[in-house]
Amino acid sequence: PDMAQDDFDLVNVEDWKGALVSAVEEANSILSRCIDVKVYWLEREKALQIPGIVKLASRLPPEVKTLRIVEIPGVDIQADGGPHVKNTCEVGNVEVVKVENRGKTRKRLYYRLAGQPQGGVVGSGSG
Repeated sequence: PDMAQDDFDLVNVEDWKGALVSAVEEANSILSRCIDVKVYWLEREKALQIPGIVKLASRLPPEVKTLRIVEIPGVDIQADGGPHVKNTCEVGNVEVVKVENRGKTRKRLYYRLAGQPQGGVVGSGSG
């Protein structure tokens, strides 16, 4: 697809336009740092010790003993099975296309990746 969308509930955000500009600037700053993305496997018990992964792991069937971890050092770490870029500079930049009102405090953000990404992805089977 040419663009993606996400919905946001902005109950406690007074200046949502400023927050959006700030978030896009931060995302583009991270992407431009050309950070190598790490992909590796962890035993379930070790993965459960990582903040943020506990929520996901609690929904996994008990027979899942290892989790595939995708880490952007200094930025984020998640359990994830999908394909990923090898380096953040392969993505390009985040560009906001439009924002729609979806209710009193909800917004739908349409965005796309722009620029000249280079390289490939780390497939779901690699690591």
